[in-house]
Amino acid sequence: MPPLPRYGMGTATIGNLYRPVDDATADATVASAIAAGVHYFDTAPYYGFGLAERRLGRALAAHDPDGACLVSTKVGRLLVSTDERGERHGFVDADPFAPVFDYTADGVRRSFAASQARLGRQRVDVLLAHDIGALTHGADHARYLRDFLDGGYGAMVALRDSGLVGAIGVGVNEVAVCEELLDRVPLDVILLAGRYTLLDRSAQALLDRCAEQGVRVIVGGAYNSGILARDPAEADPAQSHYDYAAPPPALVERTRALAQACASHGVPLPTAAIQFPLGHPAVACVVAGLANPGEVDDLRTRIATVVPDTLWTDLEDKVQRQLILLHPDDNVMICVAPIAAGDLLPLSGGTIPAREGVTVGHKIARTMLKPGDKVIKYGAPIGSMTEAVDAGQWVHMHNMKSDYIATHTRSTVTEQHA
Repeated sequence: MPPLPRYGMGTATIGNLYRPVDDATADATVASAIAAGVHYFDTAPYYGFGLAERRLGRALAAHDPDGACLVSTKVGRLLVSTDERGERHGFVDADPFAPVFDYTADGVRRSFAASQARLGRQRVDVLLAHDIGALTHGADHARYLRDFLDGGYGAMVALRDSGLVGAIGVGVNEVAVCEELLDRVPLDVILLAGRYTLLDRSAQALLDRCAEQGVRVIVGGAYNSGILARDPAEADPAQSHYDYAAPPPALVERTRALAQACASHGVPLPTAAIQFPLGHPAVACVVAGLANPGEVDDLRTRIATVVPDTLWTDLEDKVQRQLILLHPDDNVMICVAPIAAGDLLPLSGGTIPAREGVTVGHKIARTMLKPGDKVIKYGAPIGSMTEAVDAGQWVHMHNMKSDYIATHTRSTVTEQHA
């Protein structure tokens, strides 16, 4: 596939995410994006249950008749007819279908064929396995991952080898499954939403790995579902969304502080938010959800604004690194600066408020751990859980039995990372 452009348009918005958009506005938005130089569009069957793909297909047929624009879509859900109406999964006035997870080879082939029909395109440039991972599937993750590795992934490779798809990968909201898949199969591209932003840098280690392995990364959700899309002076961040939900108070305050830091350099917060991810060498493209031509105009202004390097330096200096990952296989992170209850912790699934204070040298669970699960530190088991803990909780002598070695000490951690 050709190189990805620096910016693209996400189409969940024209699938009526959170608010209805009429057909004419959807068409005008795509047309405005193309006119603004945005020539990559990301979509999925899940967005409006077929609505976003249908609208994108019609708009591209009218405004990109030569097929010059790049398109990515996704597999992993099949759409089945339903009589349900009203808001479903956050989509308003969507098409009359319900999504059913299916990561098998047959499910991938059927999903792709249906997307071809809705998009009116024989070929797509990028095909992504959508929302695979424990964050979405919980206890069913192992089953769906097995379906994908035993069947769905091979079907995607076959589609790429046939020329019907230019590149394959995953489109997810969590870091852990990306790391898990990169250990098992080659990926051309990862679309990761919300995990490398001004508010959430939990994907830093993953992006470093992708840069080393030549895996291209598309960053979605640079506005973290909306909280970074407007300056706090214009819109109260407490009334916005963060990761598709209401933002916690600590995060609202961090957003205000970020806005002040940006303003001191003459840069609006949304401009810094949309440009920030491209500072990492692994990031090839940033996708922004656009719902109308006005939002296209906003994006055009933001990406054309020159951001001084001093802003990035200033923002980096303000990042307090409270947790470190000692080895990619570890399921715990180590506290290297005091953590207070409510502090936002960047973990594999995203940013999670700390439930309690944690002192330097102690362990924090990266993912949910169950009784009997091994605790992995420095890439090796050091003990096992006696109680269940959620991601972001303290792992210590009261909920695990340990087999420490001399180097696993608080002083060693602080000396190495002072």
